[in-house]
Amino acid sequence: MPDNNNEILNWYQTFTPDPAQRKSWYSSVAQTYDRVRPRYAPAFLDRVMEVAKIPSNGKILEVGCGPGTATRSLAKMGYSIIALEPSLAACEVARHHVAADSNVEIINTSFEEWEPVDREFDAIVAATSWHWVSPEHKHQQAAALLKNTGALVLLWNTTMMPPREVFESLTEIFRQYLPAFAEYKDRDREVRELNIFVDTAISSGLFSNLQTEVQVNEVNYAIDDYLQLLTTYSPCIALAPERRSELLDRLREILVQNCGAQLPLCYLSVFHVALK
Repeated sequence: MPDNNNEILNWYQTFTPDPAQRKSWYSSVAQTYDRVRPRYAPAFLDRVMEVAKIPSNGKILEVGCGPGTATRSLAKMGYSIIALEPSLAACEVARHHVAADSNVEIINTSFEEWEPVDREFDAIVAATSWHWVSPEHKHQQAAALLKNTGALVLLWNTTMMPPREVFESLTEIFRQYLPAFAEYKDRDREVRELNIFVDTAISSGLFSNLQTEVQVNEVNYAIDDYLQLLTTYSPCIALAPERRSELLDRLREILVQNCGAQLPLCYLSVFHVALK
């Protein structure tokens, strides 16, 4: 994400200034996204719901559920869920995952366009998606849909990063093909950038009692899975197909040479909970 706060808040416009394009931005990688993007650990989600004080029979509106990355876990926790997702391809993947869960309804629409009829929720949850919602009026819309004791819950899994020494061996290639990836981000910077989104919610005067927690995750990925992971990030989606293929070939050559079959990756799971 860019450095300027306003640019971060309007980050989605960097790649998808056209609202119609935004709806289908991840459609071409929906299956890959589902397979290689990290999920949210059950214990992490348990802690989120505890902090947000969501009752066991609570009603949740999920904004931008994607292929159901968080949805399927929340469904297993017993909540009644309406999940909105503008990408039809991602919607279909999510529906497949929760086909046996009668407590979940997935609707192919955006938060901005959805027209609720006398709906009220215990929580609005956005799992690595709140930055895709247009800034205009989103806090007012969220507050209007929440019960008086409701919570705005922003979940994030940050970009999965290899060790610094490995990243530095890839920097020149990233600079040529994906300048947005050419700078190594430390954990503090990642958290600062995410905080901007919840700070604007607090500044709106509609939410308070902010609580934030951060969990560090370390995993190993096969080289090809890491390369497929990269294709699900917006700067890579924006590349022309031939450039993307060149990028992946060049990265694979260096990674196989330096790392063998497995690549250690680190990412943060972060939650922001703010009460109406």
